[in-house]
This record gives sequence, structure tokens and C-alpha cells, in this order.
Amino acid sequence: MLKPFILAFLLLSFSLFAHDFNAGQIEVNHPWARPTAPVVKTGAVYLVINNPTHQAELLLSVEVPSTIAELAQIHQTEYSQNMAKMREAHSGLLIPAENSLELIPGGSHIMLVGLKTPLVEGEKFPMELRFEHSGEITVEVWVEERLTPNAATSNHSHH
Repeated sequence: MLKPFILAFLLLSFSLFAHDFNAGQIEVNHPWARPTAPVVKTGAVYLVINNPTHQAELLLSVEVPSTIAELAQIHQTEYSQNMAKMREAHSGLLIPAENSLELIPGGSHIMLVGLKTPLVEGEKFPMELRFEHSGEITVEVWVEERLTPNAATSNHSHH
């Protein structure tokens, strides 16, 4: 009798920690943001978008509730004269067919502008992503501290 209970517990535990979302065949993996200090008014969200289809997809826009931030923007990194500059991707970000797009510290990311309250480790908030072909999907962004190879380049105080 104990074995079915353990199996059910393990399945439930796994589902509590699963952090993947789908829009059609597009898959969004582990959206997350770093905690912010009370005085900081910007934050960034990172995630991976997998496109297993034979058609390129475009991430057109993102939105968070007004209780989280004034607005959310898709930002991409542009390099010019050995300098990295973050700019809003007004036309969105391309996810090539049968490929992935990683939004990572120091690279492309989703910028939260005008944070209403600090992002606190352990909390979660919804974010809506709009795709050209796959439509809209609401994901849950987890606020967590992560150590990444690009941690030194992930300071967003320049926004």
C-alpha cells in the first residue's frame, strides 16, 4: 500500500517543480528573474524558447500585470566596437525552425521597467508572451538567485 502513495507523492512533487509551458508546439522553459533591491526599478526575466516546428516563430511582445511593473519589453544585445548595448527589440525576437532561443544574463532578455515592488526570492508572477504563429501563452516567472557564467555581465543598472 505504501508504494502507490510514494509514487503519487513523487509525481506530485515533480509537477510542483516542473517549470515548462507550451503554446502549440512552442515550449517555454523555466522563466526566472533575479531578486531585486528595494531601490531598483528594473528587473530582467530569462528563459529558453524551444521551437521544434519546421516554421520559424517570432516572439512579438510580453506583458506582466501592472502590479509587477509599468511595462515589459523584449531586449536584445547588440555589439558595436567591442561594446554591448541593450536595446528594445521592437520587431520581436526570432526563434528559428527546429531550434531554440535562450534569453540569458548578458544577452537577450525581457526587461521589466518601473517595478512596483521588489522581486523577492521565492515569489512567482505571471507573464504573457505573444507569438506570431503560436498565439499567447501565460507563464509563471520564478524569482530566484542563480549563478551563471555571465553573472558579471548581467547588471541591468544601465537601463
